[in-house]
Amino acid sequence: MARPQKIGVDYFPLDVDIDQDDKVAIIEAQHGVLGFGIVIKLLMHIYKNSYYYEWTEREQILFSKRVNVDINQVNVIINDCLKWGLFDEKLFKAFKILTSRGVQNRYFEITKRRQEVEVIKEYLLLDNDDINSYSNLVIVSINEEVEEVNDNINPQSKVKESKEYSSSSIGTEEEKIQNDISSIMKEFEQNGFGTMTLIIKEMLIDLVNEYSAKWVQEAMKIAVKNNKRTLSYVEGTLRNWRTNGGMKLGGDSSGTHRENNESSLGQYEDIGITI
Repeated sequence: MARPQKIGVDYFPLDVDIDQDDKVAIIEAQHGVLGFGIVIKLLMHIYKNSYYYEWTEREQILFSKRVNVDINQVNVIINDCLKWGLFDEKLFKAFKILTSRGVQNRYFEITKRRQEVEVIKEYLLLDNDDINSYSNLVIVSINEEVEEVNDNINPQSKVKESKEYSSSSIGTEEEKIQNDISSIMKEFEQNGFGTMTLIIKEMLIDLVNEYSAKWVQEAMKIAVKNNKRTLSYVEGTLRNWRTNGGMKLGGDSSGTHRENNESSLGQYEDIGITI
């Protein structure tokens, strides 16, 4: 199965004096290093996915699990981030997303060399001048079917032709994806990784969406071969493959470096920071 087109980014700039920013400083003042760690972890998740992060019930559960912080405590910190303007409160109330003007500026700057970057008109916080400085933005609307490049903003904008798919082809592809996920979940339990819970299922789906079913299956085989039947080991293997340019079969191109550093990384997990 072909890997999906990349939307998020692999890195984002982090100022060395970010803790001096009033919006960040007040969160740290209220919630200590835990609050600061949650802010950094949220930024990581935003840029990993794009320029916003959907803060639905599902994402709250997954995020809380990954950072090992009680979901209620996470949401208290999120509410203060919205209160003090670290994330845009209006967009959160309207669409349940976490984003900001600064996040969007940095994301568009990082992705300016991509041929096209699709952005949702209703989520934009930048003004027309800022938007027009990026020629690769494809503005789409969640309320419209027509997609346009800088529509009604750039006078040289053009209509982007939308691809049409038959209902049968869409159905076939969805069935294939569901079959792949079902197969992976079955292998997960049969190979002794543990009991399939709702959270584990969602995490496996996230890995399939990010890396493809084939990559996840091969990473699980390596985990079994090395008797490292944990989801963190599988994810470490996948990250290592991506860092080194692709999947490597027949060897231990896994997340060994991650395993060797488990003791040093563990101290950060409680505050939501993953190096």
